Order: sequence, then C-alpha cells, then structure tokens
Amino acid sequence: MMKPEDFDFVSRLIKSKSGLVLSEDKTYLLESRLMPIARKRGMKDLGELIGAMRGGDRQLVEDVVDAMTTNESFFFRDTKPFDQFRHVVLPHMIKARASKRHLRIWCAAASSGQEPYSLAMILDEFKSQLSGWRVEIIGTDISREILTKARAGMYSQFEVQRGLPINLLVKYFQKKEDQWQISADIRSKVQYKEFNLLEDFRPLGQFDIVYCRNVLIYFDQPTKSDVLARVSALMPDDGFLFLGGAETVLGISDKFKPLARQRGIYQLNRPGAPEVDLTALEKAQAGGTAAASSGAATGGLTFQKPKHMQTAAGAATGTAARPAAPGTAGTTTTRPTTSSTTARPFGTAGTTGAAGTTARPTTTGTTGTTARPGTTGTTTRPSGTGTAGTGSSFSKPSGSTGTGSTARPGSTGTTGTGSTGSTYRRPLGTAGTGTTGTGAGGTPPRPSSGTGNTGGAGGTTRPSSTYDRSRFGKPDDKK
Repeated sequence: MMKPEDFDFVSRLIKSKSGLVLSEDKTYLLESRLMPIARKRGMKDLGELIGAMRGGDRQLVEDVVDAMTTNESFFFRDTKPFDQFRHVVLPHMIKARASKRHLRIWCAAASSGQEPYSLAMILDEFKSQLSGWRVEIIGTDISREILTKARAGMYSQFEVQRGLPINLLVKYFQKKEDQWQISADIRSKVQYKEFNLLEDFRPLGQFDIVYCRNVLIYFDQPTKSDVLARVSALMPDDGFLFLGGAETVLGISDKFKPLARQRGIYQLNRPGAPEVDLTALEKAQAGGTAAASSGAATGGLTFQKPKHMQTAAGAATGTAARPAAPGTAGTTTTRPTTSSTTARPFGTAGTTGAAGTTARPTTTGTTGTTARPGTTGTTTRPSGTGTAGTGSSFSKPSGSTGTGSTARPGSTGTTGTGSTGSTYRRPLGTAGTGTTGTGAGGTPPRPSSGTGNTGGAGGTTRPSSTYDRSRFGKPDDKK
C-alpha cells in the first residue's frame, strides 16, 4: 500500500514532467501502473521504487511517466473530426493553399499512430487533387515506447477492428502472421517525434491544422490555457484546431472560437479567420448522398447501411422495399416469378368426371401463376372467371367485384369479372360458366352433394385444395 507522502511525491513529479494531474482517488491506478516497473527492475515493492526515484534515477522517472500516460487510440476515433476534415477543412485548404501547395498537420499526443494514419488515408483518397503538393503530418508523443509502435504501423486484429472500415483494411494493410501492418506508402506520409507538450512549441514550426484531442482533459486549468495559447501562436489566421469530445476552449482560452454549428473544431479568434462552407458536411451529417459516396471527392470512408436500413427504392435500385398495399403494384426485389404454379390444377369447365366420382370444384378461366409477395401475378380464384390483377401479400380475404355474386364452393352464382386478387387466401372464388352443383345460393354451407350439370348424380364435390397459407407460415420458397 502506497503511503500518502509517497503518493504526493510521485503525483507532483508526474505533473511537473507531463502535466498529468492525479487526484488522491487515483492511488490504485498509480499502484497498478508502477508495480510492473518495480517487478521488471527486480524491486521488492513500491517503496523501493519510489526511493530510487527520490534518489534521482532519471531513466526510472521516464519509465514511470511513460507508464502513467494513457495511450488509448483507435482509427477514425469519434468519426466526426474526420468527417469535418474531409468535408470542410481539406477542401478549404486545397483552395486557400492553391498558390503555396503546402500543408502541415500536427497530431499532438499521437499515441500509437491511429490518428495520423487515419488522416493519411483520407489524404490518399484526395491524391488527384493534391498532386504536386507537399503535405506533412507530424505525430508527437511523450512516450518513446509508443512512438516505436506507431512507426512500425503494426496492429492487432482487435486494433484494426476498432473504427477501421473493412475496405480500407483491405486497401492499405497487409497481414503479417497475427498482426496487420499499414502500407509503407501511408507510413511514409507521417513523421514521428518524441515531444512533451510542456516544452517550447516553436522548434516544431507552423501548422495549418492541429489535432490535440483527448489530452487537455488530463491537465489543470492553467496548463490547458497555456497549451492553447502556445498552439495558437503556431497557426496562420485560417488554421483549424481539433479537440476531443469532452474538451472545449470556452472559459479556458480566448485564442479560439468554435466553428459555427459544429463541435470539437475551432478557428482562431482573429479577424483573418475565414468563413468556411459547411454545406457538404451538413449534408453528410444529415445522411445525404455525400455520406454514402465513395469517390475521391468524399474520401470514400463511409460504410453502407445494412440492407434492412436502406430506403426502399424498388427492384431497379436493388434495395428492399416494403410490401405493396393491397391491389397496387409492388416494387420489391422478389425472386423471379416462374411459369409454374404452386396450386394443384383444377378441372376445366363442366368436366367434373363420371357419375359417383369425387371431383373438385370446376373453374372457368385460366389458372395463372401464384405470385410471390409483392409481385404481379395472374392468380385466379377457384371457380372464378376473369384475370386477377396485381397481387399483394398476406391480405385479408376479399370478394371479387363483378356483375355476379360471390359464392362459396357448391353455391350457384353468375359469372363475374375478377378484380385485383391477392395470394394466400381462403378459397372465395366466383362460380364460373360451368356451374358446379345446385346448392343454397348465397349461403355459406359446407360443400354439398347434389346433381351437377355435367357430373353424375350423387357426385360429391370437394373444396379447392387452395388453402390459407398465411395460417401455416411462409410458403416454401422452392416451390
């Protein structure tokens, strides 16, 4: 257990070396980060390690500061800062720097390199517009060890799955055993330097764009203000600053002002700060076509939505549409309707068979194909005369419209003209020109036996084999 005086010593030392502020409730965090260093050096406990630090072991102090630095990073982190870069900042800079053809970007606290490499991939998508330009990306961090990893550009499966679109993984990475390495071309676009944000910034030179994300949150208020003031001194009037989602300049520095209607991106609070066009960005944020396009103009970094989330656009566009309303033509991406039917064939008009045989209700008309949901089919009902119109899926039973009356099997009705039909219904067809049997007209009795016009006396008619498929689940797709 760390003593209070040891915690005070280490926390003050870390703040003086890195700006990182550790409150007393971070004692457990400090112990968990320092114990691996003690074991690596063969020390029996934290007391021995802290004693060596008090004795002026500079390498040990660097190791401790390095261990306390948070190196959380992943590709295209938070998405929005990279959309802002792609749709606002980069188009503006390409226009504003057309005469100089030179662009410098600084990624402060670059960690293991995902942030600068994300920017490098976007820039590569704009390579036709940046032909002949000199573009520099400088990544700095206080940790020497993490910069070694960044330069190698080697990432685990878990790391490449965090924020990296699959098309960019395929395009820019190569598999190396159980790791993925970013291409040499992308690695060559980024320079890494060991640098402490508490040091003088002037040797770094001027930058048009600065990413200083998720680092100010570890500083106290005076340190935040000091860092922002020194960052502003490195930037031209039309420069841009990016901060993390939990960071702001408001109430801390008057050197920057938020970009209108945007969060996390700032312009210099100077008369020379230009108006920028937010149209493309706002269109992308609203889910417009700019967010879905994949050409050089937009960087091509956006995932397509899953099919079930895409807007219905009909079969022509290949998107899945909702089933059409009853009686209307559907525009769905259905399987092609075949010429075969799923119903058993019915008899022709007036030919129910010899006397005493069991016959199905006779029909007059053409038995069409049974359409799948949303497709246009010509399905006739049993005993119906006429051509059914566009079908809709899973609709409630409805009668046919025509001059004749709708009869159940075994009833006597006149021939009507069938209107829009629907699939998967109970048989409610109209009687055809060849009437089936003499029943109580207009009443819904069970199939009755009687004297058919063409069948023999005592012939028993059976109801159609067409049944309500919606009661028994979806139809077999293979039929």
